[in-house]
Amino acid sequence: MLRNLLLTIGVILTTSLFVFSQSGSLKGKIVDKDTKEPIPFANIIIEYGGAQQGGATSDFDGNYSIKPINPGSYSVKTTYVGYRAVQVNDVLISSDKITFLDLELPSTATSLEEVVISSYKVPLISKDKTSSGGTVTAEEIEKMPNKSVGAIATTVGGVFSEDGGAASIRGQRSGGTVYYIDGIKVQGSANLPESAIDQVTVVLGGVPAKYGDATGGIINIVTKGPSRKFGAGVEAQSSEFLDDFGYNRVGFNMNGPLIKSKDKSSSTSLLGYFVAGDVVYKKDGRPTSTGVYKLKDDVLAELSANPLRPTGMGQGTYRNSQFLRSDDFEHMDATQNTSNLSVNLSGKIDVKTSPTVNLTFGGSFNYYDGNSFSYNNSLMNYDNNSQVINNTWRVFGRFSQRFPTAKGSNALIKNAYYTVQADYSRYTNIVQDPNHKDDLLKYGYIGKFKTYKRKNYNYHYDSVSGVMAYHMDNWADTLVSFEGSNINPALSAYTEQYYTFYDENEGNYDKTDNIIAGGGLLNSMSPGNAYSLYTNPGVIQSDWESYDYRHYESDQLGINFNVSADVGNHELKFGLMYEQKSERYYAYKAASMWQLMRDLTNSHIQQLDLTDPELVYLNGQFMDTVNYHRLYDGASQSTFDENIRKSLGLAINGTEWIDIDSYDMNDHSINYYDEQGNVHTATLANALDIDMFSADELLNSGGFNSYYFGYDYLGEKNSNKPGLDD
Repeated sequence: MLRNLLLTIGVILTTSLFVFSQSGSLKGKIVDKDTKEPIPFANIIIEYGGAQQGGATSDFDGNYSIKPINPGSYSVKTTYVGYRAVQVNDVLISSDKITFLDLELPSTATSLEEVVISSYKVPLISKDKTSSGGTVTAEEIEKMPNKSVGAIATTVGGVFSEDGGAASIRGQRSGGTVYYIDGIKVQGSANLPESAIDQVTVVLGGVPAKYGDATGGIINIVTKGPSRKFGAGVEAQSSEFLDDFGYNRVGFNMNGPLIKSKDKSSSTSLLGYFVAGDVVYKKDGRPTSTGVYKLKDDVLAELSANPLRPTGMGQGTYRNSQFLRSDDFEHMDATQNTSNLSVNLSGKIDVKTSPTVNLTFGGSFNYYDGNSFSYNNSLMNYDNNSQVINNTWRVFGRFSQRFPTAKGSNALIKNAYYTVQADYSRYTNIVQDPNHKDDLLKYGYIGKFKTYKRKNYNYHYDSVSGVMAYHMDNWADTLVSFEGSNINPALSAYTEQYYTFYDENEGNYDKTDNIIAGGGLLNSMSPGNAYSLYTNPGVIQSDWESYDYRHYESDQLGINFNVSADVGNHELKFGLMYEQKSERYYAYKAASMWQLMRDLTNSHIQQLDLTDPELVYLNGQFMDTVNYHRLYDGASQSTFDENIRKSLGLAINGTEWIDIDSYDMNDHSINYYDEQGNVHTATLANALDIDMFSADELLNSGGFNSYYFGYDYLGEKNSNKPGLDD
């Protein structure tokens, strides 16, 4: 037996597959109920869901040990010739702990088909108290009103969770709490179907070394496994007709054998499965104890269509949101536009290839799609709540082999086994505007602005031209026309309405500065908060760093290897763990992209070439006018500007002035001015998008945030790279 064990370990070490699994063990002593004398060579088996999961034989002193055992609630059955069989139900096996169970067999002088059945009582004080914490079983979970992982964990003293969020252990930040599901270190969501949770163990202190670094504590979740008998269940909950919060849930579970043993006397399932799922829809994803106030629907519609009013002083405007009254609001029990949908799935397949070999495959899937809640937006901009999409999935495979000790053996090494587990997880998080999604240029788009220009002159003497005349000194804006868009209609209404208040373009909309001063908006702009508190209708929401589009991905590979054996009266454990994790993340201030494009376009033609005057003649007569060409400065030209010119069919080193705000999102047309001041309209070969920028332009603009963490097999950290594709 020892030779076979060492050979198996050697093969595994050679192939470099080392993984971690969570398991417990069962130990005890078999004695005669009357004489209290030990009973040697008694048979002990454990069953889960009617299927045998392991067994052992007591030694000369009546002692037995069964391991490894996946955490859960088992039935323990003991038989011996001349004694009645004894069965103890609901024996709790916890991860990383030894459960002690001594059994007393009543003798019988006659052969009776009788079994003594009793229920296991959890001891008040555990003999194997190597760490502090607690375990919540499936039976206890069934009695709880809230069966989420966080709610279950908070029933253990020392665990705190605010509003059902991530758990905090002993005052540590929630980030210091490490979650495990079926031996997989959790990244992303730890949510599981309620009917799939078999056991939740919280480790407050004395964290086992194999869990690695956890500054707070460990929350270890074990899911249910297959059963020998088919079983299924469906449950539904709804509050649709009872309150305004609209909680709806449908859950299901199914388990049973796929292939049974041909031996009718055997309780072994050669291939079994368990699958469970939850679908939850919440109309109010962020309920409050006091409710919220919001604008009445008709008032909000009017405010969105007519956000401004003239000052009455011949120029400028006031925002109508500053003139709201208490009777314009109504109180709501539920928050608005915060609905969410979540789908949780979990499953396992057990393959029993031999009495001493177990193979398990499993995984879970979590999908969440909901609108976030913001108090600042709840009054009159809840229609633009950000959309949050989370997707977490994980799979694992576990192989265990036991090396039973022969009956009556006096071997030094007993109860040896090894376990190999490999897992892979992926977590994705997206925060975006539900209408614009990843179409970033729509976030700040208000409409099409067309700027009209003329040359401006100053009368003076120029030494280069050698004449006293009207010399061109710059280009001046004379009119900025506007066509609204339905992409962000509430924001577009600010500028549209501003144009209707004043007939004279001079001082009002002859240049963009006057439009801004008067209360209108340009592309990339949003109105300030009403009374510096509540966002106005139409404002694109953003997080605390002002990023309105975020994309995060994380991948994790785990490979673990465990070996255990009893050497005399001591247990020897050995394990190796390999973990590889990569994170990719980027975020945009998408609504500010238009300001970035203004800064990057035409940046190389801001000056006039005063060394090359162009004297204006008419019929051979000098007209006291000197023009200048735009000065091309190649060092100041941006990558974005180069790509725009390529797409328009213009020379990269051209000096045409491109009116970036005249871009039409529908037909992708844009205006530009030639050197003579003539306006032209052209269509871009490729639609205006984020790919026209260089990484440096995005990173240095403040409108883009990116970091990349990647560790190769040698543990070396890669350099910073923008975006997921890198």
